[in-house]
Amino acid sequence: MFSKLGEEKKLEAIKGQNRDQEVYGWRRTSSKPGFYKLERKEILGYSLVDFSMNLVFQTILMFLTFYYTDVYGLSAVEVSILFLVARFWDIVWDPWSGYIIERLNPKKGKYKPYVLYGAIPFAVIAVLTFTVPDLGHTGKLLWAYATYNLLNTLYTIIINPYVSLTTVMTNDPDERTKLNSIRMMFAQTGGVVVALFIPILSSYFGKDNPAKGYQITVIILAVICASILLYSYTTFRERIKTNSHLDPVKIKDIFIQLFTNRPVVILFLLFLGVYGFNTVQSASGIYYMTYNAGREDLVSLFSLLNVLPSVIAVPFVILLVKKIKKKNTVALGLFLAGLGALLIAFIPVTSITMLMVAKSISSFGYGILMGIMWSIIPDSVEYAEYNTGKRYTAVIYTVVTLGLKAALTIGGVIPTWILAKVGYVPNAVQTQEALNGILFITSYLPAIVCFVTLAIFMIFYNLTEERVDQIMHELAVRHGLNEDK
Repeated sequence: MFSKLGEEKKLEAIKGQNRDQEVYGWRRTSSKPGFYKLERKEILGYSLVDFSMNLVFQTILMFLTFYYTDVYGLSAVEVSILFLVARFWDIVWDPWSGYIIERLNPKKGKYKPYVLYGAIPFAVIAVLTFTVPDLGHTGKLLWAYATYNLLNTLYTIIINPYVSLTTVMTNDPDERTKLNSIRMMFAQTGGVVVALFIPILSSYFGKDNPAKGYQITVIILAVICASILLYSYTTFRERIKTNSHLDPVKIKDIFIQLFTNRPVVILFLLFLGVYGFNTVQSASGIYYMTYNAGREDLVSLFSLLNVLPSVIAVPFVILLVKKIKKKNTVALGLFLAGLGALLIAFIPVTSITMLMVAKSISSFGYGILMGIMWSIIPDSVEYAEYNTGKRYTAVIYTVVTLGLKAALTIGGVIPTWILAKVGYVPNAVQTQEALNGILFITSYLPAIVCFVTLAIFMIFYNLTEERVDQIMHELAVRHGLNEDK
Protein backbone atom coordinates (compact mmCIF):
# COMPACT_ATOMS: atom_id res chain seq x y z
CA MET A 1 0.00 0.00 0.00
CA PHE A 2 1.01 3.59 -0.39
CA SER A 3 2.76 5.27 2.52
CA LYS A 4 0.73 7.98 4.25
CA LEU A 5 2.65 10.67 2.39
CA GLY A 6 2.33 8.80 -0.88
CA GLU A 7 -1.41 8.34 -0.39
CA GLU A 8 -1.90 12.03 0.34
CA LYS A 9 0.02 12.97 -2.80
CA LYS A 10 -1.97 10.48 -4.83
CA LEU A 11 -5.30 11.91 -3.65
CA GLU A 12 -4.07 15.45 -4.21
CA ALA A 13 -3.06 14.56 -7.77
CA ILE A 14 -6.39 12.93 -8.54
CA LYS A 15 -8.40 15.81 -7.14
CA GLY A 16 -6.17 18.18 -9.07
CA GLN A 17 -7.72 16.82 -12.25
CA ASN A 18 -10.67 19.16 -11.66
CA ARG A 19 -8.32 22.13 -11.70
CA ASP A 20 -6.69 20.79 -14.87
CA GLN A 21 -10.11 20.62 -16.48
CA GLU A 22 -10.62 24.32 -15.81
CA VAL A 23 -7.11 25.26 -16.99
CA TYR A 24 -7.01 23.18 -20.19
CA GLY A 25 -10.71 23.12 -21.02
CA TRP A 26 -10.92 19.34 -21.10
CA ARG A 27 -14.42 18.15 -21.90
CA ARG A 28 -16.22 15.72 -19.60
CA THR A 29 -18.44 12.78 -20.48
CA SER A 30 -19.67 12.29 -16.90
CA SER A 31 -19.36 13.64 -13.38
CA LYS A 32 -17.44 10.47 -12.53
CA PRO A 33 -13.73 11.06 -11.84
CA GLY A 34 -11.51 10.95 -14.90
CA PHE A 35 -14.34 10.60 -17.45
CA TYR A 36 -12.91 12.82 -20.20
CA LYS A 37 -13.91 13.27 -23.84
CA LEU A 38 -11.02 12.53 -26.21
CA GLU A 39 -10.28 15.04 -28.95
CA ARG A 40 -10.31 14.01 -32.62
CA LYS A 41 -6.72 15.10 -33.20
CA GLU A 42 -5.69 13.12 -30.16
CA ILE A 43 -7.48 9.96 -31.31
CA LEU A 44 -5.92 10.33 -34.76
CA GLY A 45 -2.42 10.88 -33.39
CA TYR A 46 -2.71 8.01 -30.96
CA SER A 47 -4.00 5.67 -33.67
CA LEU A 48 -1.24 6.66 -36.07
CA VAL A 49 1.33 5.31 -33.61
CA ASP A 50 0.00 1.79 -34.08
CA PHE A 51 -0.24 2.30 -37.83
CA SER A 52 3.43 3.21 -37.96
CA MET A 53 4.56 0.43 -35.60
CA ASN A 54 2.67 -2.10 -37.71
CA LEU A 55 4.59 -1.08 -40.80
CA VAL A 56 7.48 -2.92 -39.13
CA PHE A 57 5.61 -5.40 -36.93
CA GLN A 58 3.45 -6.77 -39.77
CA THR A 59 6.52 -7.00 -41.99
CA ILE A 60 8.02 -9.29 -39.37
CA LEU A 61 4.82 -11.33 -39.05
CA MET A 62 4.23 -11.78 -42.77
CA PHE A 63 7.69 -11.93 -44.29
CA LEU A 64 10.55 -12.35 -41.81
CA THR A 65 10.39 -16.16 -41.63
CA PHE A 66 10.35 -16.43 -45.43
CA TYR A 67 13.05 -13.74 -45.65
CA TYR A 68 15.32 -15.63 -43.26
CA THR A 69 14.90 -18.99 -45.02
CA ASP A 70 14.62 -18.03 -48.70
CA VAL A 71 16.53 -14.72 -48.91
CA TYR A 72 18.89 -14.39 -45.94
CA GLY A 73 20.03 -18.02 -46.20
CA LEU A 74 19.29 -19.55 -42.79
CA SER A 75 17.89 -23.04 -42.40
CA ALA A 76 14.42 -23.61 -40.97
CA VAL A 77 15.99 -25.13 -37.85
CA GLU A 78 18.25 -22.10 -37.33
CA VAL A 79 15.30 -19.74 -37.68
CA SER A 80 13.25 -21.82 -35.25
CA ILE A 81 15.99 -21.71 -32.61
CA LEU A 82 16.49 -17.97 -33.19
CA PHE A 83 12.83 -17.24 -32.51
CA LEU A 84 12.84 -19.50 -29.45
CA VAL A 85 15.88 -17.76 -27.94
CA ALA A 86 14.25 -14.39 -28.62
CA ARG A 87 11.19 -15.41 -26.61
CA PHE A 88 13.33 -16.38 -23.63
CA TRP A 89 14.85 -12.91 -23.76
CA ASP A 90 11.35 -11.40 -23.90
CA ILE A 91 10.39 -13.31 -20.74
CA VAL A 92 13.24 -11.53 -18.96
CA TRP A 93 13.05 -8.11 -20.60
CA ASP A 94 9.32 -7.42 -20.84
CA PRO A 95 8.54 -7.64 -17.09
CA TRP A 96 11.73 -5.73 -16.35
CA SER A 97 10.69 -2.95 -18.71
CA GLY A 98 7.31 -2.65 -16.95
CA TYR A 99 9.16 -2.52 -13.63
CA ILE A 100 11.36 0.34 -14.87
CA ILE A 101 8.52 2.32 -16.46
CA GLU A 102 6.44 2.35 -13.27
CA ARG A 103 9.41 3.46 -11.13
CA LEU A 104 10.26 6.42 -13.37
CA ASN A 105 8.40 9.73 -13.57
CA PRO A 106 9.63 11.64 -16.66
CA LYS A 107 8.86 15.34 -16.84
CA LYS A 108 7.25 15.00 -20.27
CA GLY A 109 4.72 12.45 -19.01
CA LYS A 110 4.46 9.05 -17.38
CA TYR A 111 4.15 7.02 -20.59
CA LYS A 112 4.24 9.22 -23.70
CA PRO A 113 8.00 10.09 -23.77
CA TYR A 114 8.89 6.55 -24.83
CA VAL A 115 7.17 7.12 -28.17
CA LEU A 116 9.47 10.10 -28.75
CA TYR A 117 12.75 8.58 -27.60
CA GLY A 118 12.23 5.18 -29.19
CA ALA A 119 11.23 6.36 -32.69
CA ILE A 120 14.59 6.71 -34.43
CA PRO A 121 16.42 3.77 -32.77
CA PHE A 122 13.51 1.46 -33.64
CA ALA A 123 13.56 2.56 -37.29
CA VAL A 124 17.34 2.09 -37.57
CA ILE A 125 17.30 -1.42 -36.12
CA ALA A 126 14.38 -2.39 -38.38
CA VAL A 127 16.55 -1.58 -41.39
CA LEU A 128 19.52 -3.49 -39.96
CA THR A 129 17.28 -6.52 -39.35
CA PHE A 130 16.55 -6.63 -43.09
CA THR A 131 20.19 -6.14 -44.05
CA VAL A 132 22.36 -9.08 -45.18
CA PRO A 133 25.93 -8.53 -43.94
CA ASP A 134 28.94 -9.99 -45.76
CA LEU A 135 30.16 -11.92 -42.73
CA GLY A 136 29.92 -15.57 -43.71
CA HIS A 137 27.22 -17.90 -42.45
CA THR A 138 28.20 -17.76 -38.77
CA GLY A 139 28.51 -13.98 -38.89
CA LYS A 140 25.12 -13.67 -40.56
CA LEU A 141 23.55 -15.89 -37.92
CA LEU A 142 25.01 -13.75 -35.12
CA TRP A 143 23.84 -10.60 -36.93
CA ALA A 144 20.32 -12.02 -37.13
CA TYR A 145 20.34 -12.81 -33.39
CA ALA A 146 21.56 -9.33 -32.48
CA THR A 147 19.28 -7.29 -34.73
CA TYR A 148 16.10 -9.33 -34.22
CA ASN A 149 16.41 -9.33 -30.43
CA LEU A 150 17.28 -5.64 -30.32
CA LEU A 151 14.30 -4.86 -32.54
CA ASN A 152 11.99 -6.72 -30.16
CA THR A 153 13.56 -4.92 -27.18
CA LEU A 154 12.92 -1.51 -28.73
CA TYR A 155 9.41 -2.53 -29.74
CA THR A 156 8.64 -3.27 -26.08
CA ILE A 157 10.14 0.04 -24.95
CA ILE A 158 7.68 1.88 -27.20
CA ILE A 159 4.57 -0.28 -27.25
CA ASN A 160 4.07 -1.09 -23.55
CA PRO A 161 4.05 2.56 -22.37
CA TYR A 162 2.05 3.47 -25.47
CA VAL A 163 -0.79 1.05 -24.76
CA SER A 164 -0.69 2.07 -21.08
CA LEU A 165 -1.56 5.61 -22.17
CA THR A 166 -5.24 4.74 -22.55
CA THR A 167 -5.59 4.49 -18.76
CA VAL A 168 -4.30 8.04 -18.21
CA MET A 169 -6.10 9.69 -21.11
CA THR A 170 -9.62 8.92 -19.82
CA ASN A 171 -11.45 6.63 -17.40
CA ASP A 172 -14.56 6.47 -19.57
CA PRO A 173 -14.91 2.84 -20.81
CA ASP A 174 -16.82 3.96 -23.91
CA GLU A 175 -14.11 6.45 -24.84
CA ARG A 176 -11.45 3.80 -24.24
CA THR A 177 -13.32 1.31 -26.44
CA LYS A 178 -13.69 3.91 -29.19
CA LEU A 179 -10.03 4.87 -28.93
CA ASN A 180 -8.78 1.30 -29.05
CA SER A 181 -11.14 0.34 -31.87
CA ILE A 182 -10.01 3.24 -34.07
CA ARG A 183 -6.42 2.60 -33.10
CA MET A 184 -6.67 -1.05 -34.16
CA MET A 185 -8.32 -0.06 -37.45
CA PHE A 186 -5.23 2.04 -38.15
CA ALA A 187 -2.98 -0.78 -36.96
CA GLN A 188 -4.57 -3.22 -39.39
CA THR A 189 -4.35 -0.60 -42.13
CA GLY A 190 -0.61 -0.66 -41.53
CA GLY A 191 -0.80 -4.38 -42.23
CA VAL A 192 -2.64 -3.68 -45.48
CA VAL A 193 0.15 -1.35 -46.57
CA VAL A 194 2.73 -4.03 -45.77
CA ALA A 195 0.82 -6.79 -47.55
CA LEU A 196 0.42 -4.62 -50.66
CA PHE A 197 3.79 -3.00 -50.95
CA ILE A 198 6.39 -5.39 -49.53
CA PRO A 199 6.04 -7.91 -52.40
CA ILE A 200 5.72 -5.17 -55.05
CA LEU A 201 8.46 -2.85 -53.82
CA SER A 202 10.92 -5.59 -52.85
CA SER A 203 10.54 -7.06 -56.34
CA TYR A 204 10.86 -3.63 -57.99
CA PHE A 205 13.95 -2.56 -56.06
CA GLY A 206 15.49 -6.01 -55.88
CA LYS A 207 15.05 -7.39 -59.40
CA ASP A 208 17.71 -10.13 -59.32
CA ASN A 209 18.80 -9.21 -55.77
CA PRO A 210 15.93 -9.94 -53.32
CA ALA A 211 18.04 -8.98 -50.29
CA LYS A 212 18.57 -5.47 -51.68
CA GLY A 213 14.87 -5.22 -52.54
CA TYR A 214 13.80 -6.04 -48.98
CA GLN A 215 16.34 -3.65 -47.50
CA ILE A 216 15.30 -0.65 -49.60
CA THR A 217 11.62 -1.35 -48.97
CA VAL A 218 12.14 -1.53 -45.21
CA ILE A 219 14.18 1.69 -45.28
CA ILE A 220 11.15 3.45 -46.79
CA LEU A 221 8.78 1.96 -44.22
CA ALA A 222 11.17 2.73 -41.34
CA VAL A 223 11.47 6.41 -42.31
CA ILE A 224 7.67 6.70 -42.47
CA CYS A 225 7.38 4.93 -39.11
CA ALA A 226 9.84 7.22 -37.30
CA SER A 227 8.31 10.37 -38.81
CA ILE A 228 4.80 9.42 -37.68
CA LEU A 229 5.96 8.55 -34.16
CA LEU A 230 7.67 11.93 -33.77
CA TYR A 231 4.49 13.70 -34.90
CA SER A 232 2.06 11.61 -32.88
CA TYR A 233 3.94 12.28 -29.65
CA THR A 234 2.75 15.89 -29.84
CA THR A 235 -0.96 15.03 -30.10
CA PHE A 236 -2.05 12.97 -27.08
CA ARG A 237 -2.45 14.10 -23.47
CA GLU A 238 -2.07 12.44 -20.10
CA ARG A 239 -5.03 13.82 -18.14
CA ILE A 240 -5.14 11.40 -15.23
CA LYS A 241 -2.27 11.63 -12.80
CA THR A 242 -0.59 8.40 -11.75
CA ASN A 243 1.91 8.28 -8.94
CA SER A 244 3.18 4.71 -8.95
CA HIS A 245 6.71 6.08 -8.51
CA LEU A 246 5.74 7.17 -4.97
CA ASP A 247 5.37 3.52 -4.03
CA PRO A 248 7.91 1.94 -6.40
CA VAL A 249 6.95 -1.32 -8.03
CA LYS A 250 8.86 -4.40 -6.97
CA ILE A 251 9.55 -7.53 -8.97
CA LYS A 252 7.29 -9.44 -6.58
CA ASP A 253 4.37 -7.22 -7.65
CA ILE A 254 4.55 -8.80 -11.11
CA PHE A 255 4.16 -12.26 -9.58
CA ILE A 256 1.36 -10.99 -7.31
CA GLN A 257 -0.59 -10.04 -10.43
CA LEU A 258 0.03 -13.46 -11.92
CA PHE A 259 -1.32 -15.24 -8.86
CA THR A 260 -4.13 -12.90 -7.74
CA ASN A 261 -5.39 -11.22 -10.93
CA ARG A 262 -7.40 -13.87 -12.76
CA PRO A 263 -8.48 -11.54 -15.61
CA VAL A 264 -4.84 -10.73 -16.35
CA VAL A 265 -3.93 -14.40 -16.65
CA ILE A 266 -6.87 -15.11 -18.96
CA LEU A 267 -6.04 -12.04 -21.07
CA PHE A 268 -2.45 -13.26 -21.32
CA LEU A 269 -3.77 -16.55 -22.73
CA LEU A 270 -6.15 -14.66 -25.03
CA PHE A 271 -3.32 -12.58 -26.46
CA LEU A 272 -1.19 -15.71 -26.77
CA GLY A 273 -3.91 -17.47 -28.73
CA VAL A 274 -5.04 -14.60 -30.97
CA TYR A 275 -1.61 -13.35 -31.90
CA GLY A 276 -0.36 -16.93 -32.16
CA PHE A 277 -3.13 -17.64 -34.65
CA ASN A 278 -2.33 -14.53 -36.68
CA THR A 279 1.43 -15.04 -36.58
CA VAL A 280 1.08 -18.58 -37.90
CA GLN A 281 -1.31 -17.52 -40.66
CA SER A 282 0.79 -14.53 -41.63
CA ALA A 283 4.01 -16.53 -41.85
CA SER A 284 2.51 -19.55 -43.63
CA GLY A 285 0.53 -17.79 -46.36
CA ILE A 286 3.52 -17.06 -48.57
CA TYR A 287 4.59 -20.72 -48.43
CA TYR A 288 1.07 -21.99 -49.18
CA MET A 289 0.50 -19.79 -52.22
CA THR A 290 4.03 -20.34 -53.57
CA TYR A 291 4.28 -24.11 -53.22
CA ASN A 292 0.82 -25.66 -52.61
CA ALA A 293 -1.21 -23.46 -54.94
CA GLY A 294 1.69 -22.75 -57.30
CA ARG A 295 0.52 -19.15 -57.55
CA GLU A 296 3.44 -17.01 -56.47
CA ASP A 297 1.79 -14.18 -58.39
CA LEU A 298 -1.05 -14.19 -55.83
CA VAL A 299 1.11 -13.98 -52.70
CA SER A 300 0.45 -10.25 -52.46
CA LEU A 301 -3.34 -10.70 -52.72
CA PHE A 302 -3.40 -13.57 -50.23
CA SER A 303 -1.33 -11.50 -47.79
CA LEU A 304 -3.60 -8.51 -48.37
CA LEU A 305 -6.68 -10.56 -47.48
CA ASN A 306 -4.94 -11.52 -44.26
CA VAL A 307 -5.41 -7.92 -43.09
CA LEU A 308 -7.83 -5.94 -45.30
CA PRO A 309 -11.06 -7.60 -44.03
CA SER A 310 -9.81 -7.04 -40.49
CA VAL A 311 -9.72 -3.30 -41.16
CA ILE A 312 -13.33 -3.47 -42.32
CA ALA A 313 -14.32 -5.46 -39.23
CA VAL A 314 -12.88 -3.16 -36.56
CA PRO A 315 -15.52 -0.36 -36.88
CA PHE A 316 -18.25 -2.90 -36.15
CA VAL A 317 -16.79 -3.61 -32.71
CA ILE A 318 -18.34 -0.60 -30.98
CA LEU A 319 -21.80 -1.70 -32.16
CA LEU A 320 -21.13 -5.34 -31.26
CA VAL A 321 -20.07 -4.39 -27.73
CA LYS A 322 -23.30 -2.46 -27.23
CA LYS A 323 -25.39 -5.37 -28.53
CA ILE A 324 -23.68 -8.49 -27.18
CA LYS A 325 -21.10 -7.14 -24.66
CA LYS A 326 -17.33 -7.54 -24.68
CA LYS A 327 -17.06 -11.24 -23.83
CA ASN A 328 -19.40 -12.38 -26.59
CA THR A 329 -17.69 -10.05 -29.06
CA VAL A 330 -14.40 -11.81 -28.33
CA ALA A 331 -16.11 -15.19 -28.78
CA LEU A 332 -17.53 -14.17 -32.16
CA GLY A 333 -14.13 -13.02 -33.37
CA LEU A 334 -12.41 -16.25 -32.30
CA PHE A 335 -15.09 -18.40 -33.92
CA LEU A 336 -14.92 -16.62 -37.29
CA ALA A 337 -11.12 -16.58 -37.29
CA GLY A 338 -10.95 -20.31 -36.58
CA LEU A 339 -13.69 -21.17 -39.05
CA GLY A 340 -12.02 -19.32 -41.92
CA ALA A 341 -8.69 -21.01 -41.22
CA LEU A 342 -10.27 -24.46 -41.05
CA LEU A 343 -12.14 -24.02 -44.35
CA ILE A 344 -8.83 -23.68 -46.22
CA ALA A 345 -8.08 -27.35 -45.50
CA PHE A 346 -11.21 -28.45 -47.38
CA ILE A 347 -10.90 -26.15 -50.40
CA PRO A 348 -8.95 -27.42 -53.46
CA VAL A 349 -5.86 -25.34 -54.25
CA THR A 350 -7.32 -24.71 -57.70
CA SER A 351 -10.38 -22.94 -56.22
CA ILE A 352 -8.61 -19.64 -55.78
CA THR A 353 -11.77 -17.61 -55.23
CA MET A 354 -12.97 -19.86 -52.42
CA LEU A 355 -9.53 -19.78 -50.79
CA MET A 356 -9.68 -15.99 -50.82
CA VAL A 357 -13.17 -16.06 -49.29
CA ALA A 358 -12.01 -18.37 -46.49
CA LYS A 359 -9.00 -16.15 -45.82
CA SER A 360 -11.33 -13.13 -45.70
CA ILE A 361 -13.65 -14.79 -43.15
CA SER A 362 -10.68 -15.58 -40.95
CA SER A 363 -9.32 -12.06 -41.28
CA PHE A 364 -12.71 -10.50 -40.48
CA GLY A 365 -12.82 -12.48 -37.24
CA TYR A 366 -9.31 -11.35 -36.41
CA GLY A 367 -10.35 -7.73 -37.00
CA ILE A 368 -13.15 -8.08 -34.44
CA LEU A 369 -10.58 -9.37 -31.97
CA MET A 370 -8.22 -6.49 -32.67
CA GLY A 371 -11.01 -4.03 -32.03
CA ILE A 372 -12.01 -5.49 -28.67
CA MET A 373 -8.99 -7.11 -26.97
CA TRP A 374 -7.06 -3.97 -26.17
CA SER A 375 -10.23 -2.39 -24.79
CA ILE A 376 -10.46 -5.10 -22.15
CA ILE A 377 -7.01 -4.59 -20.63
CA PRO A 378 -7.93 -1.33 -18.80
CA ASP A 379 -10.66 -3.33 -17.03
CA SER A 380 -7.98 -5.61 -15.56
CA VAL A 381 -5.99 -2.53 -14.50
CA GLU A 382 -9.00 -1.33 -12.49
CA TYR A 383 -9.38 -4.83 -11.03
CA ALA A 384 -5.70 -4.90 -10.06
CA GLU A 385 -5.96 -1.65 -8.11
CA TYR A 386 -9.19 -2.83 -6.50
CA ASN A 387 -7.60 -6.14 -5.52
CA THR A 388 -4.15 -4.99 -4.37
CA GLY A 389 -4.45 -1.24 -3.74
CA LYS A 390 -1.71 -0.57 -6.29
CA ARG A 391 -2.16 0.89 -9.76
CA TYR A 392 0.77 -0.39 -11.79
CA THR A 393 -0.61 0.04 -15.30
CA ALA A 394 2.58 -0.77 -17.21
CA VAL A 395 3.04 -3.95 -15.18
CA ILE A 396 -0.45 -5.16 -16.13
CA TYR A 397 0.08 -4.35 -19.78
CA THR A 398 3.49 -6.01 -19.70
CA VAL A 399 2.09 -9.25 -18.27
CA VAL A 400 -0.75 -9.31 -20.81
CA THR A 401 1.37 -8.41 -23.83
CA LEU A 402 3.87 -11.08 -22.91
CA GLY A 403 1.21 -13.25 -24.53
CA LEU A 404 1.81 -11.31 -27.74
CA LYS A 405 5.54 -11.94 -27.55
CA ALA A 406 5.01 -15.60 -26.69
CA ALA A 407 2.75 -15.79 -29.74
CA LEU A 408 5.73 -14.94 -31.90
CA THR A 409 7.14 -18.24 -30.70
CA ILE A 410 4.07 -20.03 -31.97
CA GLY A 411 4.31 -18.20 -35.28
CA GLY A 412 8.06 -18.54 -35.61
CA VAL A 413 9.27 -21.64 -33.84
CA ILE A 414 6.45 -24.14 -34.45
CA PRO A 415 5.92 -23.56 -38.20
CA THR A 416 9.65 -23.55 -38.95
CA TRP A 417 10.08 -26.67 -36.82
CA ILE A 418 7.28 -28.36 -38.76
CA LEU A 419 8.83 -27.27 -42.07
CA ALA A 420 12.11 -28.81 -40.99
CA LYS A 421 10.42 -32.05 -39.92
CA VAL A 422 8.56 -32.49 -43.23
CA GLY A 423 11.68 -31.89 -45.32
CA TYR A 424 10.96 -28.43 -46.69
CA VAL A 425 13.70 -27.20 -49.05
CA PRO A 426 13.73 -23.48 -49.98
CA ASN A 427 13.33 -22.58 -53.66
CA ALA A 428 12.70 -26.19 -54.76
CA VAL A 429 9.85 -28.48 -55.78
CA GLN A 430 8.36 -29.76 -52.51
CA THR A 431 7.53 -33.36 -51.63
CA GLN A 432 3.94 -34.30 -50.79
CA GLU A 433 4.95 -34.56 -47.14
CA ALA A 434 6.28 -31.02 -47.24
CA LEU A 435 3.09 -29.77 -48.93
CA ASN A 436 0.99 -31.47 -46.24
CA GLY A 437 3.10 -29.76 -43.58
CA ILE A 438 2.56 -26.37 -45.21
CA LEU A 439 -1.20 -27.02 -45.35
CA PHE A 440 -1.20 -27.95 -41.66
CA ILE A 441 0.45 -24.71 -40.56
CA THR A 442 -1.80 -22.69 -42.90
CA SER A 443 -5.13 -24.21 -41.84
CA TYR A 444 -5.34 -26.79 -39.07
CA LEU A 445 -2.82 -25.26 -36.66
CA PRO A 446 -4.31 -21.72 -36.56
CA ALA A 447 -7.83 -23.18 -36.34
CA ILE A 448 -6.87 -25.34 -33.36
CA VAL A 449 -5.28 -22.35 -31.63
CA CYS A 450 -8.46 -20.29 -32.12
CA PHE A 451 -10.91 -22.89 -30.85
CA VAL A 452 -8.82 -23.81 -27.80
CA THR A 453 -8.49 -20.10 -26.95
CA LEU A 454 -12.25 -19.67 -27.37
CA ALA A 455 -12.98 -22.47 -24.89
CA ILE A 456 -10.53 -21.12 -22.28
CA PHE A 457 -11.80 -17.54 -22.53
CA MET A 458 -15.50 -18.40 -22.35
CA ILE A 459 -15.05 -20.72 -19.37
CA PHE A 460 -12.68 -18.71 -17.21
CA TYR A 461 -13.01 -14.97 -17.99
CA ASN A 462 -15.47 -13.40 -15.54
CA LEU A 463 -14.88 -9.64 -15.58
CA THR A 464 -18.15 -8.29 -17.00
CA GLU A 465 -19.03 -4.66 -17.71
CA GLU A 466 -21.29 -4.59 -14.67
CA ARG A 467 -18.49 -5.87 -12.45
CA VAL A 468 -16.05 -3.28 -13.82
CA ASP A 469 -18.54 -0.50 -13.13
CA GLN A 470 -18.87 -1.70 -9.52
CA ILE A 471 -15.09 -1.80 -9.16
CA MET A 472 -14.61 1.73 -10.52
CA HIS A 473 -17.33 3.00 -8.17
CA GLU A 474 -15.58 1.34 -5.22
CA LEU A 475 -12.25 2.87 -6.22
CA ALA A 476 -13.86 6.30 -6.40
CA VAL A 477 -15.26 5.80 -2.88
CA ARG A 478 -11.83 4.79 -1.61
CA HIS A 479 -10.32 7.96 -3.07
CA GLY A 480 -13.12 10.14 -1.74
CA LEU A 481 -14.13 10.97 -5.33
CA ASN A 482 -17.70 9.70 -5.74
CA GLU A 483 -18.30 12.56 -8.12
CA ASP A 484 -16.57 15.74 -9.12
CA LYS A 485 -17.63 18.88 -7.45
